Amino acid sequence: MAMKAEIISVGDELTSGQRLDTNSQIISRRLGDLGIGVGHHTTVGDDLADNIAAFRIAASRSDIVIISGGLGPTADDLTREAMAAAFGHSLEFRPEAMEHIENLFKSRSRTMPERNRVQAMFPQTSRIIPNPHGTAPGVDLEVLVKDPQNLDHPSRLFALPGVPAEMIQMLSQTVEPRLIEELGLGQQRCFFHSIKLFGIGESDVEQVIPDLISRERIPRVGITVSKATITLRIAALAASEEAFQSFIQPTVTQIREAFGEVIFAEGELELQDVIHELLDRKQCTLSVVEVGSGCWVGQMLSQGVEPSNLEGLKHLAWHPELPPLSTTRSDANPGESNSCPWIDLALQSQQRHQTDYAMAVGVYPPNSSLARESALPSTELQVAIIGPGKKATLKTKLVSGHPELFYQRLAKTALDLLRKELLGE
Repeated sequence: MAMKAEIISVGDELTSGQRLDTNSQIISRRLGDLGIGVGHHTTVGDDLADNIAAFRIAASRSDIVIISGGLGPTADDLTREAMAAAFGHSLEFRPEAMEHIENLFKSRSRTMPERNRVQAMFPQTSRIIPNPHGTAPGVDLEVLVKDPQNLDHPSRLFALPGVPAEMIQMLSQTVEPRLIEELGLGQQRCFFHSIKLFGIGESDVEQVIPDLISRERIPRVGITVSKATITLRIAALAASEEAFQSFIQPTVTQIREAFGEVIFAEGELELQDVIHELLDRKQCTLSVVEVGSGCWVGQMLSQGVEPSNLEGLKHLAWHPELPPLSTTRSDANPGESNSCPWIDLALQSQQRHQTDYAMAVGVYPPNSSLARESALPSTELQVAIIGPGKKATLKTKLVSGHPELFYQRLAKTALDLLRKELLGE
């Protein structure tokens, strides 16, 4: 059975929201590299009783517990005391730890405050985790506790400073080697593969593949939603990337067959990255004109891309309202309506900037009548795409969503329509 870990972050500055806990993220990723799954993240303030309770609970349900914070010399640094009290140990003085602390102060030409002596106190039977560049050595403690079923359960606790630079160094130089050498970990690691979807709801995804997202299933498939994009995240332990990819292939195939064109990418690519890749692959150029409340498509296409690398984008423009259109329609397709401003606008952009593709996006503020019906901001999005040979495509889609995501959903809807056009779907 794979080992399960818990990460505990200690400090009032974290529970009050004054500081963001980045240590837990770093530790989780490093444990994943050793094949250790993290079952819980716990944040606890600088209260002795709360620390004791948190440490006992963590040890009872986790094989490995990594604590960050609370190892300083001040009165609110309670991790050592709480570890000892939680498991019935007394604190004892370690001369070798004291010597390191004193030498550190001497090397910095500073007088050591008497209060720093507390940093040389350790729970009985615990081992020191050296801190090469700080005064707070870590604590490595093995305990035997009762699990939730009242059975004997061994747990290994590692306490590290909250200072990220010190924590990371101690994790790398001492904790990880001990986990590998003493517990035999590291033979496998956690690998992940992401499949990105757009144009489908999270509950709809669950209905399509209910068997794949069972918590007991291996490999595990999780669903996350961010900014209107749904990500299916496949996770499993494996000895190598090649072994992992081979193991998850049946799952990947099942997902591809279930969702088809709703899948826009695999890996870490976003919709705008896919557009850039398609333009590059086809060696085509694109001009984009947006009309209405903000240049959201342009923002996404330009996001994280150096101006010198925007090879496929010849022009991005924004009009707060529909600009005057040329009355000349000699280039329009036979039978094409002369009353569509979006096709006119895309065609003029293609001609003006000499691009292979042009897209005009009508992004208006939410329609109040539609919003009343859905209880969410809603609008009819108009997207016109002109391709090689002046082939025109016009799409109208009703788009609604949470106010904070509304315009991102509009932009992604337009980009997804462009993606399908570039793919010839």
